[in-house]
Amino acid sequence: MISIAPSTLHGTDDSRLENLVATLAGERLVGVRYVPLSGASWANYSDLDGVHEVDMAVELVTGSGLSVRVSWATPGREEGLWLTLGPEGERTSGDPVDVDDVSGHHDWSAILGSLVETVAVAFLRHGYDSSVRPWSFRIGFSGGSSVTVALGETASHRIHYMPTTLVVIFDEATARTYEVVDALQPAWGENVRVPRRS
Repeated sequence: MISIAPSTLHGTDDSRLENLVATLAGERLVGVRYVPLSGASWANYSDLDGVHEVDMAVELVTGSGLSVRVSWATPGREEGLWLTLGPEGERTSGDPVDVDDVSGHHDWSAILGSLVETVAVAFLRHGYDSSVRPWSFRIGFSGGSSVTVALGETASHRIHYMPTTLVVIFDEATARTYEVVDALQPAWGENVRVPRRS
């Protein structure tokens, strides 16, 4: 399992992130789950087309049985996006158990079956200790589609930064224009380059 805490990830050249991308590249997306608040079901409170709000985490499942989970970490010292990649169904004792399968949602249906081609991460300089940490994670798929998961919420037809809520953005233009204070990149992020293996 690869688990990357936000307070420990400061750039796209991190070997753990490169390993995560190397493992995901070429994988086929077969399922998507959202993790709502405990005891609740997912409801999309977003007022923007092509943007979902998610309470706790987003899980993407691949055809080979891998699951990549993007979740937020506690604001303050740990604030940012937590990235985890491991076998489908593998959970630690602190992981939430309530999940909603959203694979059939129309925003996901056009992407299911696509292959992972690129991964990008956006970073910000955190006000707590001025460290650089991830705030947005994007996967690019075959066929030109992409999905961006970032810290934020929607209100008044705009996305606003919120460290305890996630937005899932399906539109490239929206991801490219969503920016937050102290961000080093917009939510679209910077592609992770994986070194060629000899």
